[in-house]
Amino acid sequence: MKRLVLTGFLALFLTVPAFPLSFDALPGYQDEGMKLYVRGTGKLQERNYVEAVTDLTRAVKLRPDIAEAFHNLGFAFEKTGDLRNAARAYERALSLKPNYPSALNNLGYLLATTETDPAKAVMLCQKAVELQPNSPSFHDSLGWALYKAGRHGEASTHFNAAIRLEPGFFKSHFNLGLVEFSANNISAAAGHFRNAIQLNPNYLKAYVPLADCYEKMKDDAKALHVYRQALAKAPDSDPIKRHLEKKVKSLTTETKRFYFSNVKKMQGSSKLQDFLNRKGKSGSLGSAYNVAATPAETNTSFTPVSAVEQPVAVFDSATTMAPVPVAPSMTAAAPMMADPFSRANIVARNERDTNTVASSYSASSVRMSAAPREISVNQERELERKYSLSKSYLDRGLVSEAAAELNYIINNAPETTMVSRQARNLLLRARKQMEQKSTLKAQTHMDMGKDFFRSGQYSLAEAEFSKALSLNPENAEAYKDIALLCYNQGRYQDAYEKSKKAIALDRTLKEAYVVLASLYARKGRPDDALRTLKMVKEVSGRRDAVDELAEKMIASLSPEY
Repeated sequence: MKRLVLTGFLALFLTVPAFPLSFDALPGYQDEGMKLYVRGTGKLQERNYVEAVTDLTRAVKLRPDIAEAFHNLGFAFEKTGDLRNAARAYERALSLKPNYPSALNNLGYLLATTETDPAKAVMLCQKAVELQPNSPSFHDSLGWALYKAGRHGEASTHFNAAIRLEPGFFKSHFNLGLVEFSANNISAAAGHFRNAIQLNPNYLKAYVPLADCYEKMKDDAKALHVYRQALAKAPDSDPIKRHLEKKVKSLTTETKRFYFSNVKKMQGSSKLQDFLNRKGKSGSLGSAYNVAATPAETNTSFTPVSAVEQPVAVFDSATTMAPVPVAPSMTAAAPMMADPFSRANIVARNERDTNTVASSYSASSVRMSAAPREISVNQERELERKYSLSKSYLDRGLVSEAAAELNYIINNAPETTMVSRQARNLLLRARKQMEQKSTLKAQTHMDMGKDFFRSGQYSLAEAEFSKALSLNPENAEAYKDIALLCYNQGRYQDAYEKSKKAIALDRTLKEAYVVLASLYARKGRPDDALRTLKMVKEVSGRRDAVDELAEKMIASLSPEY
């Protein structure tokens, strides 16, 4: 039987060019350039782009051999608005690593957005998609480059591909709306813009074209509503706010003019009188409301109160009941009492009422519940102010602060009050946004971990994968990547546990099976290794480098070889 050779194969797991991996020493990264690179990358994660530019600029001067440093510097430049230097940094990264998917994608998107070279943008984004065909953001970037190049049909294909890969990818919905709008398919465009807003209510860019669609469809009321929503979300520093204010003012004036012109048309005509006549209010306008209803006008389909389930009222000893008004016909048939308020008559009436209630309810049907909480008017106003504050927090992206205020309202307001119901509904929205932010943050840590892995910085990579797991404890991909790192560092027991956990969470992770099979082979258990490797073919949806690696390992383990 051939010895199983694994050195170099496992580098294929993170879809990078051939990268020699060893199981002993970590690469040295204690020089000043590497320290600056790591620190600058940390600043990027903290969204401190200005300091990230400073650290990464110094890093690439000291270590011009690190493609990832140039890539991250380009991203930092892009975030600070320096697009020219961003493009240069991405180009330097590609000169060091021509098949760097993220650098290809980012440079292509940048060239398409600035309309510097649409043809080159398409070429770069196409190459990125070829390297990572399952990335929705790469498909979206290619669609954007094609859209800017005037190839709208192909652009739609890639926007739809991004949505199929990730249905919640709101930017592709927005970009599809732009494609339909440019083709004058206004109704279809409005649908895509609405989808983008539904997926991300804070995506301000989608509100203006949606309102524009409504204007073109002659629905000024909906357009005005959307403009007002956008105006409430736009920060004061955003230049678009002035445009939104003008549109709201213009449409408000137009709506008032339309309303009053219609009122004038109705005045002096018989339309309003005819409407009231159809509703049964005959005669002059004033007399219709002064005439008492006759028995013939009574709604005979009205459900009696006794037939409707009513909440049980609980009274204490201090509660008094007002006398029930009795119709004249009933008093005539009832026996006359000389003095209805005499002590004997009151005792008799109380006994009769008590017997009636006792016969209507059994002891088992009565459920005791706590009395509803009550708050003063000032307390309710304070809770309403907190609700307004939580809405403001949510609009500004301060989701945790909004959730804290909403939880306070729910814990202190009676459930029957309006502010409590509103707070519960808004808290659902806040929790959804928190989950989305947590997912995005976890993905950021995963991407950073992969970058560190590519540069051979396994400890930093494992720290990032662990952060992703803290945000999403059921992230099978993170367990798989940690298993690979542990294997490369000779921590075979940890690699075994992590790979088993990854497979338990997602049985389609082919890389996890390969790691597990490698561990079985090292332990001298070829049968278990072969059985595990055969699972790769069973769960494989599309043949790739991992399938080829599994086949080579099977060939090495099979007795006939």
